[in-house]
This record gives sequence, structure tokens and C-alpha cells, in this order.
Amino acid sequence: MTNFKTGGPWITRFAPSPTGVLHLGNVRTAILNQLLARQSGGKFLLRLEDTDQERSTFAAEAAILWSLSWLGLAPDEPVRHQSLRLSLYRQAVDSLQAQDLAYPCFCSEAELERDRHQAAANNLPPRYSGRCAKLSPRERAERLERGEAHAIRFRLPVKAEVGFTDLIKGQVTVPAGAFGDFVLLRSNGWPSYNLAVVVDDADMGINLVLRGEDHLTNTARQILLYEALKLSAPTFSHHGLLVDTDGKKLSKRTGALSIPECMEMGLEPMAVVHYLASLSGALPTKNLYASLEEMARAFNPFALGRGNAVMSLEELKALSARVFRAGELATQVEALNASLPDFDPWHAVDPEIRPQLLASLRENASNLHELRTLLPLFTEEETCFTPKALTELAASLPVLRALDHAMSSHDPASRLPKEEVNVVLRQAGQQAAVKGRKLYHPVRLALTGSDCGPELTTLLTLLPAGLIRQRVQTVLSIFSHSNHKE
Repeated sequence: MTNFKTGGPWITRFAPSPTGVLHLGNVRTAILNQLLARQSGGKFLLRLEDTDQERSTFAAEAAILWSLSWLGLAPDEPVRHQSLRLSLYRQAVDSLQAQDLAYPCFCSEAELERDRHQAAANNLPPRYSGRCAKLSPRERAERLERGEAHAIRFRLPVKAEVGFTDLIKGQVTVPAGAFGDFVLLRSNGWPSYNLAVVVDDADMGINLVLRGEDHLTNTARQILLYEALKLSAPTFSHHGLLVDTDGKKLSKRTGALSIPECMEMGLEPMAVVHYLASLSGALPTKNLYASLEEMARAFNPFALGRGNAVMSLEELKALSARVFRAGELATQVEALNASLPDFDPWHAVDPEIRPQLLASLRENASNLHELRTLLPLFTEEETCFTPKALTELAASLPVLRALDHAMSSHDPASRLPKEEVNVVLRQAGQQAAVKGRKLYHPVRLALTGSDCGPELTTLLTLLPAGLIRQRVQTVLSIFSHSNHKE
């Protein structure tokens, strides 16, 4: 029996419509297809289903390609465009018509809408009534001769149900009554979704179609088309959909993010791929992976359950922060160098010190955006203080005077070795007759203006001695002027 391991190598595909940006739900499908292809030694292909002439745009296509590139989901062959393959769909339809397996439908949209309302009134699913299927060959030929607008419909075979084996859901049967004779070619000559998918998947050699379970009825239609066109159908597999923690369809608030929004939030692309692949337990989250190849080796498609996958934005953010803090320092330094304007003080920091700065700062940041907000701790000459911080500093001036005195013998351009930091703090504590928090907290406030941030030892080893004194003296000067005015 074919399963994820015994079948393959799998040739999979991702086939978005360029009518908008990619969201986490459809990106999850792309990731699963990519990992299965890599794990089995197959191929991952990309097809843009751009047959919706009104809604498909070049901007959406560019956004899709950029998003997949950002995620590292590169296809193994050039991208296919359905809009460039219209002759293939026409040939398939001509073949079906020659066998009387397809026929022209002259029904107007108004007639079809009345049929839909009638079906709804009778509590029946909307399906084509078969009106034009009953036309005589002569009547059909006369209407075509008059040039009447028409679509081409597939003539359903007399069949009670359509069955297939799904690699996730097992044996699936769809009643043939769930749909009627469906459209193959629209009146404008462009193909329907189901026709184009079957022709393209066969032409591209796709042997595994892995997609969301909302396509189950489409799968039944497509299997009938494969049979009618005498084509080998691929193996099908339908995963559950992405829902929020309450089991409801994702909203923006609960994680229905687009990939451009993920970029803006500062999420790590490898974390997005890892998290979406891990849902349903298909990829452990306790380990971090350096590449898609590593993920593919660890990926367990048998864990893709039949139920929906629960998305937690907070879990995704937490995983992204882990990936960020474990990232290559050299790569992150390069990213900062490229993203900060030329006038930013960061560029004046000694290049040898930059990796050390990032190593200390990123423990207090979850992404590069947050890290950039911490850079002024090391690059700006002045520090901003809240009223609360100034109140605390006013009560700790002896500590700051003692620290300034302990730092006075150090070269302003130098940085203190870790052992020297301990000496300086001990001297300041002894002179001010304080220790513990009463010593460390005012020093931190004077240097950063904040209660939190990198460890104090880290601050004192990475800040130039001259900048430490300058910040301390700024605080002393503030209160010196205040006292003078009083």
C-alpha cells in the first residue's frame, strides 16, 4: 500500500493564485510540499494559477515570489503560468467533446442564478440542472452556428460516488450528487480551475497533490477528469486547515498573518517555516534547524492528523525569538550594517566590538527590529531618563560620584576587561558604603535610563570608559544645576 515513505520520489507543487499576498494558511501547504519533496529526493514545483483575468495582478505575483524567496522555498524548476498554457486546455476539451464527454452550455447567468435559488429553496446543494446536456445535436449545432455565447461543461458519468485513498484521511468517498456537470471552459475561452489543474499536474509530472481539506470535492471532480482524459491520477493527500486556539477560522488578531506582515513584525523566516511544519507534531519544536534540509530529514508526514491545526501567534513569536538569539552573529551584524543609515552612530562602533554588542543585546530582544532600539545604549552619547528614574538617581548621587572617581584613571577610549569591572564596582561600593542593588541599580539607571537590559558587567565591558564617565557626569551635572538653582 502506498504511503508517504513507500511512494515517491514525490514531485509536489504549490499553486497559488496571484490575486493577493500569501498568508500563513496557504504557506503551510507550500512548506509541507517542499519538505516532502526534499525528504523523498523528489522535486518541488511552483505554478501560478493566473486564469482569473480580473483579479490576477503582476504586483500580487511579485509579492508571492518574494515571499517564497524570503522563506527559502525555491522551486526546482522554472515557474509555470497557466495564462501561457491555454492551448493545452483547449486540446483537452476538444478531446472530451469528441467523445461526447463535454458539451456547450448556453445558459445565461440569470438562468443559473434562478437554478441556485431554486435549489436553496428545496434545501439542495447548488448544482447545474443539466438543461443544455439534453439539447439535441441539431439544436446544439444551430445555436453554435448563430454564435451564441457558451461555456463548455463536463458530462458527468453515471456514477453513485467517487472514491480515492487519501494518505492522511484514508479512504474517502464523495457522492456524485454533491456536484453537477461542471464548467471546463468559460465563455471567454479561459479554463476553469479543475480543468487547468488536471491538465497542468499531468503535464508537469506531479505525482502527489498535498493540499487543504477544503479541496476534497474538487478532488472528486478532478479524478473524473483524469479518467475521462485517460491520464494517471496523482496520489492525493488533504491536511486539516489552520484555526485559532478556539477552533475558529483564523482572524488577523489570532494569527492570519500575511508573509509581508511577518517580515514587518521581524519574524525569522526559518522560524515561520519551522513552526508551520511543526503543527500537528510533524516536526519537533524543541530543536532548532539550520536549514530546510535538516528540517526535511526530521519531518514526519505521518503525524499530519486528520483534524485542523491550531495556530498560536504567541508560540510562533517565541520560536522566532529562539531562532533569532541562536542566529549567526556575523549575519546579523551584516543585516544591521545594511539596514541602518550611514549617519547612525552604529557605523562608528569598532567592527571587532560589534559581534560582542549583538551577542549581549539580542538576549533582551526577540528580533532585529527590537535589537535596533537597544543600540543607543552603546552608540548614543546621551541617555533619556523618566521622572521615576531621576527620583531614584537623586537618592544615589554618592554612588555615581564614587563610580566616576573609580573610572577616572582609565583611558577614555579603552574598554574595561571583565576582571577590571569587578575592581571598579568594588571600589565604588566601598567609597559610597553600599553594595548589592543599592550599588548596581543606580549605575544601571545612569548608564541606560532603564531598569532592564543587558547585564551590568556586559555594559561596563562594552561601553568605552569615556562614555561611561560622560553618562555618569551628565546625571551629576543635572542635580548639580538643580541644587545651584535652589
